[in-house]
Amino acid sequence: MLAGATWFAGDLSGALVYAHRGPLVHVLLSYPGGRVRSRGVVVVIAAAYADGLVPGAARSAWLTVALMAAVLVAAAWRYQTAGGVERRARAVALAGALTIGGALAFAAAARLSGAGADAAALWAYYVAVTVTAVGMTADLLWGRWTRAAVTGLVIDLGARHEPRALRSALARAVGDPRLQVAYRVAGAHGWVDETGGPVELPAGDDAGRRVTLVHEAGSAVAALIHDSAALADRELAASVAAAARLAVANVGMQAEIVARVREVESSRRRLVEAGDDERRRLGEELRAGVEHKLSALSDRFAALAATRDGEAAVALSRLIAELEEARGDLRRFGQGIHPRALTVHGLGTALTELAAGAPVPVTLVVTERRFPSTHEAAAYFVCSEALANAAKYAAASQVDITVLATRDRLVVRVADSGAGGADAARGSGLRGLADRLEALGGTLSVDSLPGAGTRLEAALPIAPSEHSRSETIAP
Repeated sequence: MLAGATWFAGDLSGALVYAHRGPLVHVLLSYPGGRVRSRGVVVVIAAAYADGLVPGAARSAWLTVALMAAVLVAAAWRYQTAGGVERRARAVALAGALTIGGALAFAAAARLSGAGADAAALWAYYVAVTVTAVGMTADLLWGRWTRAAVTGLVIDLGARHEPRALRSALARAVGDPRLQVAYRVAGAHGWVDETGGPVELPAGDDAGRRVTLVHEAGSAVAALIHDSAALADRELAASVAAAARLAVANVGMQAEIVARVREVESSRRRLVEAGDDERRRLGEELRAGVEHKLSALSDRFAALAATRDGEAAVALSRLIAELEEARGDLRRFGQGIHPRALTVHGLGTALTELAAGAPVPVTLVVTERRFPSTHEAAAYFVCSEALANAAKYAAASQVDITVLATRDRLVVRVADSGAGGADAARGSGLRGLADRLEALGGTLSVDSLPGAGTRLEAALPIAPSEHSRSETIAP
């Protein structure tokens, strides 16, 4: 309205012929919200007002060119720094600045060149102002940028589901980079942000910020803290609220899924721990029960053999040898279930005993630290399976085992000099180890090229520790 009034004011006074420049530039550099936050843009608008009120400056071709160049730069900067619906609206203002700036630049060039094209330049300016006015009015009344903004918001929310993505997508859609999203969380007092930190909602129109509540089933589930002009469009506000409502529900479902996955992981871990406990119990029962009875029976037969001679003594000696062989088999079976040294002395001693009974030379480098029993059992069985495979399938002549603790992981590396070609997907032993490690949050990798030996690496998460010592145990 001010631009229109000053346009016709030039008919009343020659000093006001150019007075419309200030309001016109103000419209172009504040569209569509009417607010100007950049000091640089404010300076350009102020220069336009000053230029329009000083006829001598307005008639200067060079000052006019400089002013229009500044207007174009400011309009382009506003367009580049805007987002969402604001960016789409500012594109219209940028087009208007180009149209009017081009007409004034043409007029200035005509005056500088003395081409005598004042009438043509004036009509070009009239057309430019008219086209810009009509275009901006049409954009306000029938523009599709609100729907485009909502469409972009839905697409953004469909791509990512975490709370931070919701805030970013809403900020882009409404053109307010400072937009905040607050949530109602069960058990929390007041409002919180996506990180769980408390959020204080502004009271009323505090410093140009407003609050739009998002309701679900009659209760406020989220609050949008935004610029007062960001959701002035009712269609955009309703669509953003609906999209935010769906996104909040989606975030809640995602959180529930994550919780269920964690429950499954905990259940798998408990199964592994229960299996290790059962292995340990069964091994102790074998050693304290059947093996002890076999030992006692062997001693009694030995005492009886000492009192006999001839064929009876030979038969008893043979029977004692078979009992000892059965005891050995039972002891090895118990070791395979769960070695007693692992429970009593730890991983280093248990691996030393394992290496001593291996059919191939083994070099050990083992940390002295103790770890959770499930982790020690998993590490032991990785080494046991690797040694068995190296002897049975790879025909290895040397196996190197390294067990170390980093800041947050227990790492087991086993390398042999065998034929290679091992595949965890085909072997039930390695596949079972991988399942066990994954249940404990760990990983198993196998590198086994044909002819280059096999290298296994198992990693298990542990509590951070600054102190870990290592010892080398000779083969």
